[in-house]
Amino acid sequence: MQKSVLWDGLQNDTDEHCAVNYLADAIMVRSEIEGWVQGMPVYADYTIKLGLSWNVQEFEINFHLRDTQHSYHLFCNEHGEWSDLSGKSLPEFSGCTFIDISLSPFTNSLPVNWLKLSDTDAAAFDLVYIDIIGNAIRKENQHYTRLDNTTYRFENSDGSFTADIQVDNDGFVTHYPGLFNMIQPQ
Repeated sequence: MQKSVLWDGLQNDTDEHCAVNYLADAIMVRSEIEGWVQGMPVYADYTIKLGLSWNVQEFEINFHLRDTQHSYHLFCNEHGEWSDLSGKSLPEFSGCTFIDISLSPFTNSLPVNWLKLSDTDAAAFDLVYIDIIGNAIRKENQHYTRLDNTTYRFENSDGSFTADIQVDNDGFVTHYPGLFNMIQPQ
């Protein structure tokens, strides 16, 4: 089964087309983002291999800012240990279950679907954050609180950013205030 999702960037003039394929032993995601951010043309494509519980097993992202290309390709084993394409261990990401890609609302679906929180339950966790505009990758801590069936409060660890994110029945972002809207069929 495949689900296709489109998002419109609100803060940045971007569009994302994402295809999520549900396989017998994994969930495969392929997505493209293109548009303008801070006056710069940007293009990114990424693939993510997820376990059936929505944990990241592998991801590859390639992105272009103006005329410069950047790439990351990382793997995560069942113990939460990360490595790069050459097999080099990345202990700075140890224990991270998810990734968060700037400019994409899709990666908010990972904790929503993996945590399976009940109303008013909350969870904090570490993840690998990929900052496309800054060409940086780092460990971050995030907090999610389920407010109701379709609303999750996202907070970064220092409390400087909070958003109440709306999701559909599959856990995909439909509205991320000020940042993204899902483009729904009319």
